[in-house]
Amino acid sequence: MSNLGFHCNRLDLLEDMIIGNGLKRGEFYSLPPNDLSRLKKLIDHHKLEWSIHAPLIQLDWYPKPPTWSFLCDEDSDNRELTMKMINLTINHAEEFGAEYIIVHFPSPASHTPAENLDEKIRAIAWKSCDRLAELSVKRGVIIHVEGVGASPLINAGFLTSVLKEYSPPLKCCFDTAHSYLAAQSNDFDLYEFEKELLPFLGSVHLWNTRGRDDYSAYRHIPVHPSQSADDGWVDIARILKILDSKGNSLPLIFESDRLYPEALGKYDYREGVKWVKELLAT
Repeated sequence: MSNLGFHCNRLDLLEDMIIGNGLKRGEFYSLPPNDLSRLKKLIDHHKLEWSIHAPLIQLDWYPKPPTWSFLCDEDSDNRELTMKMINLTINHAEEFGAEYIIVHFPSPASHTPAENLDEKIRAIAWKSCDRLAELSVKRGVIIHVEGVGASPLINAGFLTSVLKEYSPPLKCCFDTAHSYLAAQSNDFDLYEFEKELLPFLGSVHLWNTRGRDDYSAYRHIPVHPSQSADDGWVDIARILKILDSKGNSLPLIFESDRLYPEALGKYDYREGVKWVKELLAT
């Protein structure tokens, strides 16, 4: 399945997680700069489709974690730092031929309580999207925005308004577990949220969680058929069903490592890959 792939920040995982599972797609981020030429050779050798989760290379001048974004931050210097990182990522996408890039929006949270979300923050968010869209058109690189964090900006009303204005060239990366965490924080229905964003989706990140405690303890948990929605997990089968015909064409990226947390069960992540393949085939 050419639309299924893995998220990798180490090239030694490419053979195991992508090729070893019979997949033909990769999403790469935060690699050592010296790995770029080898990455290109491996992509060409295995004939992979691929994308970049900004940034592609490790940056000593950007805050950790490197996937943070400050596009909705009130501090203009922070916003410019993120735009600098995105421009560098687009340079790499152009040079090496990536299909699209993923940019977090907004992370960390740009405001705390929802009731304090003012017009200034909304205006900053809109301006950042305007800049991303202009950059995408000018450089010819598609940008997928991924909602991450507890910000009240992550809701269907705001995001669909933005994407109606800017799609294309901006698309949405729907992240199963980050969206679930946002739904818990902002009190909305995950599956209705997915349906509203469906016309604007460009890609999907697949991993699982039951909530903040899981995320704090285990971060990105591999999807697995043992994860029941009745026990609080994201219903991955339902997520894929909502995608319907798009599910066989959108890039679907497993965004987890190989190790399943032993405290949650002695499972093999490859069982989850096989399960998703079966769900997509039905």
